[in-house]
Amino acid sequence: MKPSPQFAKRLRTLLPLLGTGLLLVYFARSADLAGVQRALRFADLGTFSAWIIASTLLIWLYDSYCLVWLIRTTLGGRGKDGNCGLRDLAPIKAASYILNMVNYHAASLGIAWLVGRRKGLGFLEAAGALAVLSYIDLVAVAAMAVVGFAVAPDVLARDPSLQMPLQVVSGLVLGGAVASVLVIQSGWQLPLLVRLRQVALLRPLAALTPTAMLRGIVLRIGIVLAYALQTYVAMWTFGMTPDWGRMLVIVPVVTVVGAVPVSVSGIGTTQVMMRTLCASFVADGRAPAPVIDALSTSMILAGLSVRAIVALPFLRAVLAELKSQPADT
Repeated sequence: MKPSPQFAKRLRTLLPLLGTGLLLVYFARSADLAGVQRALRFADLGTFSAWIIASTLLIWLYDSYCLVWLIRTTLGGRGKDGNCGLRDLAPIKAASYILNMVNYHAASLGIAWLVGRRKGLGFLEAAGALAVLSYIDLVAVAAMAVVGFAVAPDVLARDPSLQMPLQVVSGLVLGGAVASVLVIQSGWQLPLLVRLRQVALLRPLAALTPTAMLRGIVLRIGIVLAYALQTYVAMWTFGMTPDWGRMLVIVPVVTVVGAVPVSVSGIGTTQVMMRTLCASFVADGRAPAPVIDALSTSMILAGLSVRAIVALPFLRAVLAELKSQPADT
């Protein structure tokens, strides 16, 4: 018997909450809570807080600029002009942080809904444009992982069985992504390709030339580097000694794991991954796990708090816009 749409929707909502609960139970049972408290007392929390606030604001503005570039590149020749500059999209990006607390992809769909209305385009085409951004993010992360494994081949020395699969997957993602864009943008007039280029969901991808894709990859590598720098400096405030080359692998891996919709905002999954990947950065004789647990939890909670504060001034206006216009799909 096929489940009803209401049941499926409820299940999609409950699974991240259930995943978060299970991961938090595992985290609490496996964590040295006394050691976490000592790590927090040892850390320079004033510098940490100031850095998280400043870096989160800069990342928000940079991410908003990337969104402007995306809309102009994939949807620029279609629909209405205007209402999609940095001043227009930065508030939407900020308001989406509320949805982002539940799931990154839910936030992307929320942005797509508003962009589609502003451009006078169908939701599927706008969602396709946001999917292109996720697609480019995947390529950027894979590219960074490939470079990172070359710079720091011993990053997974504690678990070498993961290194080869990750290298292979990263290489396949990078090569497959480039090949798919070349095929979509080729002059081949095969009936299947012609039909695919006209599908609303794929039309934004078809508008992405190889040159534009390369620029997009560079832009999104910038956002991953920004998160890497944010984590790198935060580690120093907790008395850790991170290595930048290894961070080129660790941050993309943790970012991908945190984006998997099995928990709310990657809570639990992020801490577990960082315990394994960042243990060598605690080099002052302290037990690594409590320090990493204190850092990762502090970064998640501080990041969520700053993003919520950034979102609040824009939330009412964005919600009013959602309610003021009839659905077009």
